[in-house]
Amino acid sequence: MSDLSEPGFEGTELLNFMKSVLDDDESLRKKSVQQAKANVILTLKNKDKKTKSWFFEFKSTGEVQKIDGAPPKADVTLMMSDVDFLKLVNDEANPQKLYMSGKLKVKGNLMKAVAIEKILRAADPRPKAKL
Repeated sequence: MSDLSEPGFEGTELLNFMKSVLDDDESLRKKSVQQAKANVILTLKNKDKKTKSWFFEFKSTGEVQKIDGAPPKADVTLMMSDVDFLKLVNDEANPQKLYMSGKLKVKGNLMKAVAIEKILRAADPRPKAKL
């Protein structure tokens, strides 16, 4: 399993968790591909203003990998701060509000970006309360 960690980026722990869940659960990986049907690049900016990107191959394989070098072709690119990514995944921020306030930038197919939100939120390792 390749490590998605990047020094200085707090959100990479959640990316590693998400990758491990997808790697271990083939049915969830297939469901994610069916739901998204898109290749997505997530670019995060940390508090030191450095950026790093990850590639979500959700057209066929359901794999997540760190991008080193030139980015692959994607249907949509999401750009946000590392802090806002953590808030989004932890369900502490509304993606529409992030987008409308300019904290979440989307290049490409906006509808594909909406589809990927549920997959990103699945990276939250906290147990969900059942009512």
